Amino acid sequence: MHRPPILSPAWIVSFLLVVLASASAAQTVRVKAPALSAVPKDRTHELRALYLEDPRLPTLDLRERQELFSRLEQTVRDQYGYEVRFREIGRTDLAGYFAAHAGVFQKHAGIVRMRLDPALDHDREVIRGLIQRTTASLPLARIRDDLGTDELSSRDRAVTVAVQHFLGRLREIQSLRLPDGTTVADRERPELNSYMHWCALTHEMEEADIVFTNSIIVGADAEMPWYVIRRGGVTTGNVNANRHNAFGATAVITLFPLLSEAPFWLRERGPIPAAERLDVIITLAMHELGHLLLRVAEHSHPHCIHSACAGLRYYDWHVAIRDSRPCPLPHEKLSHY
Repeated sequence: MHRPPILSPAWIVSFLLVVLASASAAQTVRVKAPALSAVPKDRTHELRALYLEDPRLPTLDLRERQELFSRLEQTVRDQYGYEVRFREIGRTDLAGYFAAHAGVFQKHAGIVRMRLDPALDHDREVIRGLIQRTTASLPLARIRDDLGTDELSSRDRAVTVAVQHFLGRLREIQSLRLPDGTTVADRERPELNSYMHWCALTHEMEEADIVFTNSIIVGADAEMPWYVIRRGGVTTGNVNANRHNAFGATAVITLFPLLSEAPFWLRERGPIPAAERLDVIITLAMHELGHLLLRVAEHSHPHCIHSACAGLRYYDWHVAIRDSRPCPLPHEKLSHY
């Protein structure tokens, strides 16, 4: 998944909405990255992989990660024409890593401030306004079908239903109980699941080109596209500008939505056969590597590796791509992340 770039018109509108409503907080202006150049295919590229782990959550062990990297190397070669080598630089505690990089979040306070807290009245109004603008161009029948709801009689009703759907699903995901008695989201550490905090982190990351985590990015923020709203705030992958590495970007791939067998996921995502779980992860990783290596933008082509999963049914999305021919439609390239 690749969201609209920072300093795009949509981002600026959202940013101003948050800033104007906030009485305090330091401003941080993020400079647009240089125009992207193609990643050459005449050499082997090393992808430094960092595994950030929440010990409370299901995870991939070293053998599984090694198999994942080996199979990804072959898939990238076959589908994208690149020779890549993954090198895991470390398996690190997620909460400890975030704590050690608190300075990054202070530096990018303006970005981090775009995280929205549905517990706050003001932020709920911002969420409603965002959903109203995002759905304004969508046919009511599309909104109805995407949300699995009854007939929608008006735009206002559609916004109300979409807000209820988003907030209800988000609460359910954040409150999922884990074996140790805690919940997926820790109210004391909201940054661990915050899209905006992950953006700041990957923007400044120097040691890795791609991050895998067994955690989840889930929450509300001021630049959510429709498919993230529809999912309940879930972002399973992202590629963000990074001036510190050879690719000009860093990718992050979150695995909890694919590894968890909690009743919520079995209901909303559906089961993933154990023998095919790595296959689904590879499809998700290939989508993000399309942004990173090919510089391909986000698309909505049917059964296309460059189109994000529209909802939470990741296995169905993977199967549709696997069983289809390569997408024959043209794919727009990114000029900036």
